[in-house]
Amino acid sequence: MNGLATASRLITLLFILPIILGLVGTLLPAFDFLPALSHYQFSLKPWFSLFESPELWGSIKLTLLSGLLASFISFVIAFATISVFYESRWLISIRNTLAPILAIPHAAIAIGLVFILSPSGWIVRLLSPWLTDYERPPTWISVQDPYGLSLVLALVVKETPYLLFVILASLEQIKTCELIKVGTSMGYTRIAVWRKVILPILYPLIRLPLLVILAFSLTVVDLSLVIGPNTPSTFAVTLFHWFNDTDLDMRFTASAGAVLLMFIILLSALCWEALYQIFVLFDRRRWCNGKRTSLLTPIFHGAAFTYLVSMLLAVLSLIVLPIWAFTHRWRFPDILPTSWSFKKIEQLAPLLFELACVSLVIAFTSTLLALCISILMLEQKRTLPNSTRWFDRFIYLPIILPQVGFLFGIQVFLIWSNNSSSLLAVIGLHLLYVLPYVYLTLSGPYLAFNQSFYRQAVCLTKRPWHSFLQVKLAMLKPALFSAFALGIAVSFAQYLPTLTAGEGRINTLTTEAVALAASGERKKVGNMAMLQALFPLIIFMLAQWLPRVWTQYRLKLAKMITHK
Repeated sequence: MNGLATASRLITLLFILPIILGLVGTLLPAFDFLPALSHYQFSLKPWFSLFESPELWGSIKLTLLSGLLASFISFVIAFATISVFYESRWLISIRNTLAPILAIPHAAIAIGLVFILSPSGWIVRLLSPWLTDYERPPTWISVQDPYGLSLVLALVVKETPYLLFVILASLEQIKTCELIKVGTSMGYTRIAVWRKVILPILYPLIRLPLLVILAFSLTVVDLSLVIGPNTPSTFAVTLFHWFNDTDLDMRFTASAGAVLLMFIILLSALCWEALYQIFVLFDRRRWCNGKRTSLLTPIFHGAAFTYLVSMLLAVLSLIVLPIWAFTHRWRFPDILPTSWSFKKIEQLAPLLFELACVSLVIAFTSTLLALCISILMLEQKRTLPNSTRWFDRFIYLPIILPQVGFLFGIQVFLIWSNNSSSLLAVIGLHLLYVLPYVYLTLSGPYLAFNQSFYRQAVCLTKRPWHSFLQVKLAMLKPALFSAFALGIAVSFAQYLPTLTAGEGRINTLTTEAVALAASGERKKVGNMAMLQALFPLIIFMLAQWLPRVWTQYRLKLAKMITHK
């Protein structure tokens, strides 16, 4: 027990340390202090340089517009979809599609959406020339538009399934079916029950995931690079370019911008919560006004239909990736390629094999480490709940803090310690982002496990470790496999951590796909994005299938050994 407590304290320290280094390494250069570049005195010069930048305010406005709008639309669509389809066969189908969509890295979804929504994309091809009379691609801007609407669409397509997953999990904590039955028995429509009764109970349970989505929308880089606007770009992308500028003095300005972005996230979260409290204050009277119907019913049904459209776009974006990967000639306005070829994938086979191997090694190593750490910390939390409080408080920070500024501080430390551009450093940064998702996914089932099964096994075998592995972890197989699959998907999606620690020397499918997304080589990008989406999808499917057959095959094998 003492060894478990010591290990949990050490893990907490090792997890908090890079977060502190990242924050300090970003905060000090923001005030012109970085001894590595011979800046030894604090000053406000980076802040003056930041506010004099001509693209600052345009980037901030674009960031706030796209981030807040995408988060709000995702929440409305997710809540309306649950409200309309709850307790129906449609919800079962929607629930079954959540895992595959969540498994796909957002960069792959964004690349597919570019292939669909661009002026020469699949949607325009489907409508041409019989409806549009276009014989050549139109000149309008449908992706990377200056208002960021295509970025908002990509964020909604990717974030709404996650919110649906969170809402469905949260509904298990409240008596949803009973509330609906009582409300409808009193004459209220189902939408009115969801609107007046369930929403006020549900929102506190999903507040944190909503704020995480808001922070992600305001700070995402790879998605913005692929489908977001360029002139100006979002603030996170602008900071990314400043951090990689050949003029090293721009790093001080970028650090000041990263600190400003943290304040923007904090202010946006406070405004979001304040607006909700204002909404509750004015809406409280309507909860008890006796009206059995809701005027928002058509909006709820429209939002639910919008979710089906967004999922159709997600599916089409995945289908179009292998089409471009195996295309030889595809002229506009042909709906499908006129000729197919394996030549491009044969040419790229050595590169794709190398990138796939590196991606899989990083993903498997970081996820297995995250799984072991999560089991250890949850076992300690089950024994002494207060012993992991610091770990529980800091576990959310890596997914809330803006990557573009937070990782620069870690990069300074890696360069100082001569650990940059190493595979170990890349795995360590991936672990920093994989661990929160694995830990949060596993914590519910693990802490809810009935310990009497484990105690009974120990009494019968007198072997605690054997009982722990063969009984407790065996009974937690579905949760373990789901957490493992989610960790793989999170690792495959990491773009900035790989660039920060690898410094361009260690490349993965994600870094190559994002780098090539703007090159115009659709066949090459299609191959990269196809593999980037394929591996997490296969692992998610295996995670759903293996727990069901594992016990059957183990029992059959035991019978065969017994008979022999």
